Amino acid sequence: MSDHGTVTFVPSVHFSPTHRRRVRATIREREPDLVAVELDESRFERLEQRDRSGPAELARTLPPMAAPAYAALRAIQRTVVRLYGLDPEQTDMEAAVETAAELDTDVALIDDPIADTVTELSRQLGPEILPKVMVRMGTMGHEEYATQVDMLALPLSDIRSGDDVQPAIDHLRWLLPEVAAVLIDRRDRAMAERLHVLRQEGHDVVAVIGAGHHNGIERHLEELETGATDERPAATVPIRAPARSVTRIPIQ
Repeated sequence: MSDHGTVTFVPSVHFSPTHRRRVRATIREREPDLVAVELDESRFERLEQRDRSGPAELARTLPPMAAPAYAALRAIQRTVVRLYGLDPEQTDMEAAVETAAELDTDVALIDDPIADTVTELSRQLGPEILPKVMVRMGTMGHEEYATQVDMLALPLSDIRSGDDVQPAIDHLRWLLPEVAAVLIDRRDRAMAERLHVLRQEGHDVVAVIGAGHHNGIERHLEELETGATDERPAATVPIRAPARSVTRIPIQ
């Protein structure tokens, strides 16, 4: 193994068939040492156990204060996915794990535990958040409206990098900075730290991530590589051997 590995990103839209094909093609072409996916141990274990639990059952496994926020996020996500005409039961992460299994390649789990993410989100979203959102929406100018129109007009199949969805991320950060800080920024840092560890260990990695995380992860990786960020304890990266036969993955 070399002294320094590589990371090849596959930025994707989780439920897009175009991106599932792109994920499979990239993994097969690159034949990496590891396939890194935007999953944590609990979600991967549910896949391995062929757990088809619905959102209500999965919510009961979370801390009490986090369960309502999780259920609400799941409902919003599935509604948006169906509005775009996509299949909420087919994901890019599933394609990545299946392809890794075909190639007998291990999977690196680089996302934060979903329970930690949802618990932190529930702390941020108090009763005062809705009035804040209404005030922000009331100050929305022509540029913000134009951004919304552009986001809706972009075909999902055309999304290839973080730049393609950066306006949407910036709009979320403007409208709901509390949500963006937890769902985007915090996880960008965590996933970058784990990929940095894998790269330092000499692994050549294909990383399948949501397109909205692409730019943030790349930026944090560069900072870690150049020492431009404060030193943090080395992240632990769970490595798993995927089963030859997989089922649907609950994606958050």
